[in-house]
Amino acid sequence: MSSRCILCDRSFVSDESLQQHLRDSPVHAPSYDCDDCDRSFDSEEALKQHLRDSPAHAPSFDCETCDRSFGNEQALQQHLRDSPVHAPSHDCDDCDRSFDSEQALEQHLRDSPAHAPSFECEDCDRSFSSEEALEQHLRDSPAHAPSFECKDCDRSFGSEEALEQHLRDSRIHQQDTETPLDVFFRSFPMFDYDPSLPPATSYTNLRRHERWRRSSATSDDAWNRYQDALQSELHMWYGAENNLTAWYALCRAIGVKPLPKTCEQCEEVGDRATKFGRFILTRIIGCTKDTRQYC
Repeated sequence: MSSRCILCDRSFVSDESLQQHLRDSPVHAPSYDCDDCDRSFDSEEALKQHLRDSPAHAPSFDCETCDRSFGNEQALQQHLRDSPVHAPSHDCDDCDRSFDSEQALEQHLRDSPAHAPSFECEDCDRSFSSEEALEQHLRDSPAHAPSFECKDCDRSFGSEEALEQHLRDSRIHQQDTETPLDVFFRSFPMFDYDPSLPPATSYTNLRRHERWRRSSATSDDAWNRYQDALQSELHMWYGAENNLTAWYALCRAIGVKPLPKTCEQCEEVGDRATKFGRFILTRIIGCTKDTRQYC
């Protein structure tokens, strides 16, 4: 009587032969399957060895920031410490730069000119890097020198002694003093001179009164003396060309900001601002004495 294998449909002459077939045939060996990778093993020990050694089944420690995986927690922590992507970031709020340490950020804030403390002069809009530099500027700049003002003619002086000297010596503070223009116009006895009129108007009236012809010797001489008187009048009101305080008065009159540092710079700026030169300022405004209200 034959014995048949129900798995592979083979027949054997004895039951012992069938059992030998079942033990030895790879087809009928017990199967231990790996559920993760569909591989099969002929023993439980082989399956366990596979699960321990296969990289596919190693425990995974994932970095959530960059999606990398590591075989153990130590490797993950090493990655987090060493990777520039995960380095702590210390940001500068003012310029959007980032630094890898708080010390580096503090060094940046100390050394960067963009973050240096700014001490501003409210009068001339200049900025300084320290309070000492600002105070030095306020002490040394002519524009911020202590001002001693003459209430009668609106001129300012750098010291009380200079103001007192001005009050003693200036002709405009002497009673009933004629100005250079007054002397010029009153040198024509028959001319009805009105000091309240602008100098240019008075000169036009004088020329008509005297009936001067253009380019005549008399007319040219009168014109030259008139120009000299006009220049002397401006000197009387504003001072000489080497008087820095006087130049500041003229610069303020024509709106120059900030005030230059030297008389030469004042003259250059004044010429550019008026387009005609400093001594034509009187003709632009009108009467020389009225120019004081612009200082």
